[in-house]
Amino acid sequence: MKRTSIQFCLTVSCILFCNVLAFSQTRPAYGVFGDYNLNMYKADFRTFPNVPSCCPLYEDGSGGGFSIGLFYELPLAEKLRLALRAGYSTRGGVLLREENVVVSGNVPGVFEHSVDVSLADIGIEPLAQYNLFGSLWLNLGARVAYVTTQTFSQKESIVSPSDGVFSNGSSTRNEINDQPIPSSSALFAGVLAGVSYDVPLNANATVILAPEVFYCLGITPVVSDLDWTTNSLRIGLALKLSPQQPGSPIERIEEKQNVDTLLVVRPVAVDSIATERDATQTLLTVGVLAKGVEANGEEKPTVTLRVEEFSSVLMTPLLNYVFFEENSSTLPSRYRVLSTDEANSFDEKGVNSIDRLSTYYHLLNIVGKRLRQNPSATITLVGCNADVEMERGNLALSTRRAESVKEYLVKIWGIADVRIKTESRNLPEKAAFSQSAEGYQENRRVEILTSSTEITAPIITKDTLRKANPPILRFYPRVESDVPLSKWILTAEQNGMIVKRFEGSGNVPSSLDWTMDQEGSHPRSEGSMVYSLLVTDTNNRTETSSGMIAVEQNTIHRKKIERRGDKEINRYSLILFEVRSSDITSANRPIIDLIRKNIAPNSTVSVAGYTDRLGDPKANQTIAEGRAKATASALRLQGDNVSISGQGNADTYNPDLPEGRLYTRTVDVVIETPVKE
Repeated sequence: MKRTSIQFCLTVSCILFCNVLAFSQTRPAYGVFGDYNLNMYKADFRTFPNVPSCCPLYEDGSGGGFSIGLFYELPLAEKLRLALRAGYSTRGGVLLREENVVVSGNVPGVFEHSVDVSLADIGIEPLAQYNLFGSLWLNLGARVAYVTTQTFSQKESIVSPSDGVFSNGSSTRNEINDQPIPSSSALFAGVLAGVSYDVPLNANATVILAPEVFYCLGITPVVSDLDWTTNSLRIGLALKLSPQQPGSPIERIEEKQNVDTLLVVRPVAVDSIATERDATQTLLTVGVLAKGVEANGEEKPTVTLRVEEFSSVLMTPLLNYVFFEENSSTLPSRYRVLSTDEANSFDEKGVNSIDRLSTYYHLLNIVGKRLRQNPSATITLVGCNADVEMERGNLALSTRRAESVKEYLVKIWGIADVRIKTESRNLPEKAAFSQSAEGYQENRRVEILTSSTEITAPIITKDTLRKANPPILRFYPRVESDVPLSKWILTAEQNGMIVKRFEGSGNVPSSLDWTMDQEGSHPRSEGSMVYSLLVTDTNNRTETSSGMIAVEQNTIHRKKIERRGDKEINRYSLILFEVRSSDITSANRPIIDLIRKNIAPNSTVSVAGYTDRLGDPKANQTIAEGRAKATASALRLQGDNVSISGQGNADTYNPDLPEGRLYTRTVDVVIETPVKE
């Protein structure tokens, strides 16, 4: 029995081994990979630009990391295939140097200089793969990546004597923690070489596991003008799916018929049966359900939507920058451009919105209107550039940017030429610190400076604020169809008017959120609101499903008639916080003074700080909370009626736009004050 088992195991092992040796991937494949990175640094420098350090010379370093991503492989010949990988990789490590010194009293000592580096990037890896023999493949190619993380921490320590101190009275000096690497390269490029071994996990080799070893030789320096490159030894696995291609032999089903007691066997193609069945299918069913979502995220069945009105003051600060595209002096299309007739009827209060970016895009119209109303005021337009690549030292471009803004104010708003001065420089006086695409975006701008604070003062309007209970309606669509969908539309309608509309192509999302308080898109009257889902499939069939929600309105007028308690809700914002800073700038001081005047003893105040998504999430959360606390302190807030919070990595506005990031680096102050009868 034992011998039989051994023989069986040997036989199975031989079969599997022979299959592996005989396997050669001839179909396209796709999948995921994951590697452990052993990172190695080659260096020849003493210090980063403008960073104090007493190290004699950093020469090497090492660290660990990982690489993960997706790939696609396409066979080109019997032994050759092309692969394209895309993934995320970390190249962190430590540069370390010990220095032998003689300290006071002719005592030998050892100083340790260290730099702890965090590097990460997202990129692509085109590879040519050659089959050496059996299932062993040689891989040659490159990695080109955009660097997403570039921070460092450094310090210099006394190792011996153990009781030694520097002139600062401490055993450490020149200590810096979690700071961006100055002048770091935005791109990483390296040569990639390695081997992989394909092991099929099933009989038809549609699932493959491939152990792999790669070496990535870095070409680009980590820091411009410094001799410092990173190399990585990567060891890991790739999991591939290689589905069988169409054109395989068609499985046949025997259909039996009795003819004169003789058995007749007639082969019928499976594909034909499937085609006949598909032609008769007409399934398309649709349903939709609405639920309410409370502020804490709790879902509840929604029978009635209650909308309440409050008197409100909305203050929107103006960002006095106009941003431009790379190497361009043309005013971007997102800025609102008016005709002369439209300018004559323009009202800045009519464009003030809770969506502050929509207000900001009227910046030039607001400035033009105010210059008309204040004929003694003058402005200076300072054109700036990113001072990199095509824009490096390009003062002519900066001048053209300033002139394009001036031209609009002169031609459309009729502002006298002598009231608008233009200047040009490379980087702005307060340039974005980040040496990245985002930082370059923020530096490509025209700054509007004025002799009168009224020209760029915040917009303040009185309005009616509406709040819904629940604040969010969540729709759950349900669609069953034999064929793909071509388009879908979900609407909420009241009294023949569409209040909210979602639409798209392809499959309907599993859920759709209507954030009424955030969007300001509330139903405006009482009565029933009907929501409907309409879908159309690729055969042009349509199906719809509807539901109904009751709406109650508690208006300001009704509250006065019924003598109900009411309150006024005022909303203010502070912007122009420096990156990674929670300091209240001079630009925000007038806003602080204005807010303080509107806080009554019985007011409830909410202060919320925000940061954009650039940088470390944990550090951003700390900065957001610090901004809220600094604002509360400047407002001299205290007591139980004060709420202070922070949200790092907020997505309030589009993070791909410089103005979106700047308006997200903010603090919102909401003051709720009971109104006396």
